[in-house]
Amino acid sequence: MKRPNAIFYITLGFFIKIFAYLKGQRVIQKIKINQPAIALSNHTSFYDFIYTTAALYPNRVSYLAANKMFYDPLLGPFLRLARAIPKSLFQPDPAATLKAFKILKKGGLVSVFPEGQISPYGKSLVPAFSIAKFLRKAGVDVYTVIHHNAYFVNPPWSKKTFRGKIETKMELIISKETLSTLNDQQIYDIVVDKIYFNASEYNEEKKYTYKLNNIANLENVIYQCPKCSYEGLVADKDHLHCPQCSTDLKYDQYGKIGGYSIDYLFGIQEKTVQNRILNHPEFVLSHQVKLESFRNNRVVEVGYGKLTLNPKAYTFEGVIDGKPESLVFDIKNVSTLPSDIGINVQIYEGNQLYQFIFKDRKLPTMYVHAGEFIYQQYKNSL
Repeated sequence: MKRPNAIFYITLGFFIKIFAYLKGQRVIQKIKINQPAIALSNHTSFYDFIYTTAALYPNRVSYLAANKMFYDPLLGPFLRLARAIPKSLFQPDPAATLKAFKILKKGGLVSVFPEGQISPYGKSLVPAFSIAKFLRKAGVDVYTVIHHNAYFVNPPWSKKTFRGKIETKMELIISKETLSTLNDQQIYDIVVDKIYFNASEYNEEKKYTYKLNNIANLENVIYQCPKCSYEGLVADKDHLHCPQCSTDLKYDQYGKIGGYSIDYLFGIQEKTVQNRILNHPEFVLSHQVKLESFRNNRVVEVGYGKLTLNPKAYTFEGVIDGKPESLVFDIKNVSTLPSDIGINVQIYEGNQLYQFIFKDRKLPTMYVHAGEFIYQQYKNSL
């Protein structure tokens, strides 16, 4: 496994740094990286790879990136050119780990997003515990590159830019000498603490403003009306509107919607789903879906059917590659449910991707609420 080509990286990195600056990024705390090293970043925007590259420049960084991204016809070639390391999400991937360690043995710098997915509401997600084992075995200095408010500039629910300020801070959180004295739980606790960031809380203090833009697709993150609990808010320019009680929620320059923070409203509707599960032992979510998966180095549609979630498992009944098929995913093996907002939920098993596409665009978020709570109930029962 080779590090990124020096000439290519220095040239491209220079333009990336300019691009990030024009997007509003300012590195307000920068430190010298002593390589070999690992850099951990929070993940609230599709542009986080760019902001991390800009912050670490001129250091050449090798990214651990989701295997799925390498199948994208536009992004895949760039990742290969940058010599990124494909990683199977939410399951052991010894090949990816070995490649990362080879980079480190050559004195390189490896970047990891421990959350494994983009937060849809601007608050850090819980990293997998495996990050602690990875860091302990790596035995190198561990840094963080934390981006404050990238969520408000490039929210994951929109392809538009809401121009404003992004502040990036770099920090050495565990030296290799200290790392050798810590157990996995101690390492994990440090990572969770240092990675944590809540965009809404941060901006409640800073009061940074962001250019207003069309907020289409936010209604698939925040689908429940905070006044009447109707599920099916409608986006109209920079407003969310409730068809049932006519409540109007305006998205403002501080990143709030109707005066509420996005993470607050997300938490309310999450609690609604959790109460349904607790109050109905026979709780079931079941909807028609299309199925996408890996075929010939692409993610393509391979079937259709019904995806059902109950307190024990996810079940798909339908057609795959033209033949009747049934898939069962035990809830204990699906700790988290990645989602492309308003489009799909994803289950990874045996280095294979099962990507379920919904017609009702609020359903991916609802399945995320339900699936992750059911998994937590399972964990609490052990």
